[in-house]
Amino acid sequence: MKYFKLYEQYSQYQGKDLVVVDIQPEYEGGFGFATEDYINFLNENHEMFNSITILYNGESLGMVSEYEYKDWFYMNGLDEDVMDSLEFYDKGYAFFRFCMDSDIEDELTVLLIKYMIANDINETRDIEEETWDELIAHYNEMGVDMSDVRELLEHSGDMINIPDLMDELRGLRSGNILLTGGHTQECLREVVIALNALDMEFDMFDEFTY
Repeated sequence: MKYFKLYEQYSQYQGKDLVVVDIQPEYEGGFGFATEDYINFLNENHEMFNSITILYNGESLGMVSEYEYKDWFYMNGLDEDVMDSLEFYDKGYAFFRFCMDSDIEDELTVLLIKYMIANDINETRDIEEETWDELIAHYNEMGVDMSDVRELLEHSGDMINIPDLMDELRGLRSGNILLTGGHTQECLREVVIALNALDMEFDMFDEFTY
């Protein structure tokens, strides 16, 4: 009966790709929801999703290993058969953070990323003056002023870059994503920027967003 009630409640998400961002032990104190409720949701509803991708900050950032992370799921009650349906991806962090922290509007960051992808540019330090001129002219024709973006990045020692995460997101099968996790102004925000840059449709699942 409990399974039926949960399934009935969340059935509108049938066939979507669930993407979970940084619901991991290091951030547990800031969740705003009970970890056991999140684990129960996965136990009771995993079969409705086309896929479940668990994005996390791992050992490269001094955080949890994949083995430790899976053990955390088990300790919080995840069923063994559900673990087989989860794909874990250590995504890293801060690929768009310089723009985020410099008050560049996310919409402008998205346009920059799109231009970089279209022109096979991996990081903004590789953008030559002539390419900046072309980028500015390209978006000026659309009525978009990218001069603040250029001013921030052209001669900066910092940068933004196209992460491997973009390829992971492209590989999601349904192209119709349900996104949750956190933090809304940090890692989750970076994933939102990435999805928008890839023109991938997604809905936010607020119940486990923090």
